[in-house]
Amino acid sequence: MTIFELKENKINLNGIDLYYKVAGEGKPLLILHGWGAGSSSWMRTIEELSSNGFQVIVPDLPGFGKTNPPSTIWGVGEYADFIDDFIREIKVNNISVLGHSFGGGIITKLKTNLDKIIFCDAAIVRKERLSLRQKISRLISTIGKKIVSKDFFAYKLFEKATYFVSGTYDYYSANPLMKDIFKKVISEDLSLDINKINNQCLIIWGDNDKVTPVEDAYFINEKISNSELKFIKKCGHNPHRTNNKELNSIIINFLK
Repeated sequence: MTIFELKENKINLNGIDLYYKVAGEGKPLLILHGWGAGSSSWMRTIEELSSNGFQVIVPDLPGFGKTNPPSTIWGVGEYADFIDDFIREIKVNNISVLGHSFGGGIITKLKTNLDKIIFCDAAIVRKERLSLRQKISRLISTIGKKIVSKDFFAYKLFEKATYFVSGTYDYYSANPLMKDIFKKVISEDLSLDINKINNQCLIIWGDNDKVTPVEDAYFINEKISNSELKFIKKCGHNPHRTNNKELNSIIINFLK
């Protein structure tokens, strides 16, 4: 193993100061994080992979981590165009890419000639199913009506606590622009975009994912002919946080 050395860089791209982490030397892997996260959430994976012969590149997507939001309401396509420009700017060839949740959706819109692709609990399929945030919204509306007439301050505390406990506090605390971007992103179904993917592809999924259910993993696996599907047992939507060692092992085996 090599000694772990992390570099934090900044590049101005299309008027946005993009911050990104780079570690290691060897075959390049770009990691695109999920909504509400940032490059720092992948630190343990960055360290493990960079110590095993890979160059790991992880940007803070616009609106997350240290990178400022875009000035207009972006969808998945605009984020993908931005990442295509980023790959060209850093001049890295034959790059593989891993996308978690929202980051997985971005992969489907990339135009860069990629090597291998890893989808990790990817947010690609958008069905007419009641989301967690919709359920929370209904709960807040129902209970809030009983509270707000008596004490508006108590209602705001209840609303804040509900989002926090449910794990959706990042959305609640986002600024208005990022909320509009979120609404646009989740309205885009990317199911048809995966039909064009011919790369060797790995699909990693937590078998207890409540955000992007396992049926989505089977769907993606069926649509991409050159793909394999790996489940992580007793794991939810964020294996890089809860099941990091197993996740890293699966990634390394696939890329090597």
